Amino acid sequence: MFNSGLKKKIAELNSALELLKERLNTLENENNRGRAILDSMVEGVIVVDKDTRVLSLNPTAEKIFNTTRESALGRIFLEVFPNNDIAEVIALVLGRGEFISRELNLVWPVQKVFQVNASPISESGAVSGCLLVIHDITEIRRLENMRRDFVANVSHELKTPLTSIKGFVETLLEGALDDKENSVNFLKIINNHADRLNTLINDLLDLSHIESKGVALKKDKFALSILVDEIMPVFRSHAKKKGIEIRNEIPQGLQITADRSKIEQVLVNLINNAIKYNKEKGSVRIYSEPLASGIKVVVEDSGAGIPAKDIPRIFERFYRVDKARSRELGGTGLGLSIVKHIIELHSGSVGVESTEGLGSKFWFTIPK
Repeated sequence: MFNSGLKKKIAELNSALELLKERLNTLENENNRGRAILDSMVEGVIVVDKDTRVLSLNPTAEKIFNTTRESALGRIFLEVFPNNDIAEVIALVLGRGEFISRELNLVWPVQKVFQVNASPISESGAVSGCLLVIHDITEIRRLENMRRDFVANVSHELKTPLTSIKGFVETLLEGALDDKENSVNFLKIINNHADRLNTLINDLLDLSHIESKGVALKKDKFALSILVDEIMPVFRSHAKKKGIEIRNEIPQGLQITADRSKIEQVLVNLINNAIKYNKEKGSVRIYSEPLASGIKVVVEDSGAGIPAKDIPRIFERFYRVDKARSRELGGTGLGLSIVKHIIELHSGSVGVESTEGLGSKFWFTIPK
């Protein structure tokens, strides 16, 4: 009977051990799933205790703050992440026991904009820690700023010629129409402003169409030199007035695979700018350089060049180095942005090399 009771106790103990083992396995699996979710999150996650010691952080947080889990765990938050703004959020959460959400501009360790959501962690009714979820919203804010700038720029570009057209029309209606000499001059100015509006709207439509990624490229193999030869007569009259020599130095046998009409649009923009902003009796060279990954096409001019501070922004929409001169010459400020987007659709890249007083080299690449 004693043996029977012992065997029963052993059986119960074994059953309890098996149950405990199953629960431990379940907890381990849940822990692994939780860790996998944290590790895969694009947001940074940091957990601190009531003394602001780091209890946990995921790989995204490690990347954002340029640290490692091993060096961060167990240390005071400010020792690992020397950022007073986030430390202040943690202190408020631990003190109030309330959820807090803030948008913070961080300068160190990276210059970015983050949305920081902080929640209290409670145990037995008391706040025992803080959970931080950090969203990188830098790109969202950048796009919002670009959109605001775009709307402001479009409004300005449309308002200027419309104001002039309205002013001259009112002058004509008030009696200037009877003054034949001045009325013809006014009508010419109105026509010029209307042309400028038409060009601006066409460029906006082109840019919108290209940026929508809805453009289907019709790629063919063609000789680049022949395309340049076909384009050059368009600029002959303008170049002749300024005494500018245009040289097509692209090898006759060079062929590329691309959308011919789109590459023509790129070359027209670059050659037009090279003539427009060139000096009297200057020169324009169109040539190519072989690359391991494809071909580089360069349009070089002998103009005034571009200040170093303007080069990083030269392909932005509506960005002009000399705003007054650009408008005077009929520029919309969208040409180079259109060039950039067309080349990026071809998986290529664009760039410029320039020195003030020594001209500019605008280039683009077409992959093999």
